[in-house]
This record gives sequence, C-alpha cells and structure tokens, in this order.
Amino acid sequence: MKELTDSYGDVLDAEVLRARLAADGYLFFRGLLPVDVVGDVHAQLARILYDSDWLDRDADPVRLVASGRAVEEGSAGFFGAYTAIQSTEAFHRLAVRPELLALAGRLLGEEAFAHPAHICRIAPPSPGANPTPIHQDYRFIQGCVDTLTTWLPLSEAPPEIGGLRVYAGSPRLGVLPVKASDGPGMMRAEADENHPEWRTTSYRPGDVLLFGSLTVHGAMPNRTNRLRLSADFRYQARSAPMARDLLGTGKPHYHPDVPDFPTLTRGWTSTDCVEVPPGVRFVDRWDPRVDEVPTPPSRFAYA
Repeated sequence: MKELTDSYGDVLDAEVLRARLAADGYLFFRGLLPVDVVGDVHAQLARILYDSDWLDRDADPVRLVASGRAVEEGSAGFFGAYTAIQSTEAFHRLAVRPELLALAGRLLGEEAFAHPAHICRIAPPSPGANPTPIHQDYRFIQGCVDTLTTWLPLSEAPPEIGGLRVYAGSPRLGVLPVKASDGPGMMRAEADENHPEWRTTSYRPGDVLLFGSLTVHGAMPNRTNRLRLSADFRYQARSAPMARDLLGTGKPHYHPDVPDFPTLTRGWTSTDCVEVPPGVRFVDRWDPRVDEVPTPPSRFAYA
C-alpha cells in the first residue's frame, strides 16, 4: 500500500491544498496538532477505559492493552464507557482547535464550524471486532457534499493496529452504490478493495488526515493486543446546508443511546464546542441505502 503524501509544508497555501484535495481526495499533515494537547486527551480517555475494565489491569493504561471486556462499537456493554468519553470536555474541545478550524476555513474559502457529533473510535483487536468498512461519508453526513472530515489518531496507529486507509482519487467515482456490511456504519461502498491507489501511513498523535465526503476510506483490521483510539471531526462552511437529524439536529454521536448534551456537559467550562452556530440552514435527510444517488457539484472540482 502506498504512503500518504505529507502536506504539512503547504498548510498555509490554500491554492496548493485545494488543488491537492481535488486531485487526491485527501490531505495529510504530519504533526499539525500539539502532541501534549492530544496526549492529554489520550490520558483522560485511557483512564475512562481502564475504569470501565476495557484495559488489562496489569498494564499501564496509557498503553491501551485490551482486556477481554473490550467490545465492538455499538454492541452490548459499549455505551457506558462511550457516554463517559462523550462527557469529556477535552475530547470535544479538540474538535475546535484553531489549527483545524483555520484549515477547514482555508479550504472552504469562508468561516467553517465543527459538527457537534464528535466521534471517538475505540477499535478492539480483530477478529473480535470488525473494522469500519470502506465507505464514503456523503451518504451518512448528507447536507453539503463539501463537508470535510478530519481523522486524528489519539494514540500511535501503525498499519497493524488498524489505522485509516484512503483510496486516492476516489471522489472522481461519484457517489457509489452500497451494500450491507458488518462493522461501524453497517454499509460498504462498492469500490475496489485492491486498487493500487489505496494509501496509509504509520500515524502518530498530532497527525491529521483530512478528506472530502466522496473519498472512499476505511479502517484496517487491528492485529495487535491494544485498542486503537482515534477521533472523527467534521467541518462545513457556515453558508452551506446541514442535514436535519431525525432524532434532533446537533445531538451527540450515538444519541439517544448516549444522553443529550445538557446532561453530558454538566460541569464544563463552556459548551460552545458542541453548538451549531445560529443562521445555519437545514435540509431534510434521504434514505442513505438508496441505490442511485446523484453526485452533487463540489467546489473542489473533482475531475
């Protein structure tokens, strides 16, 4: 599998970044975020997982060595630990770091904001847990096709622990058909798993992988004895439409299995990192499983 291209040296050059995103469908930045900030979030979440008995009692919690009680995302026993993670202010505040908001705004050409549904991925070792199948975010996010996703490793993530891989150039395929699949999201894009343009790297805390909603991506199997800990944050332009959620817009990830923000945010210093800005326009959702979905025009001119 090919290595991701590092765009850190061009992080302030909007023209170069937009052209690269249009060509490849992704941007990778080695060390964009302060390691100590990411490390603090890692330590807080590791303590939650340790207290939830997801980690080996005989190992340092920071190493994330999995116990036999670590479970797959969404399964029985998942939501107690996940609710505690979603109650952690430092995790949510990571989504509104100035480095990430400025990067999204630079690419979109206007002020951007982070969707409130900040996602933490806790991937136990395979085969006990299924990796996230290859997919495009557009069917899940909807709203604006130019919504951007950032994937952040919160711990060391070499390929063998199941780091993310992206299919370079895949936005040019348009919105792909899907079929049912195991793993988070429960849908798999009908794309070539063995195409030569799949790319990944050995991720480190502080790294940021950004991609568009038409980019095919997915996790690899976790072949270690440790949990893989990562975050997904999504950004859109304030002028762009946001899809209205059936259970209420601006809710936490996995709501209602996870309580609403008024409960999660008790004792926080501020809730601005989980709020939708005023004036954002909302549109209705469509069934993400439908076969034929027209490919909307994108400001990144995928071609």
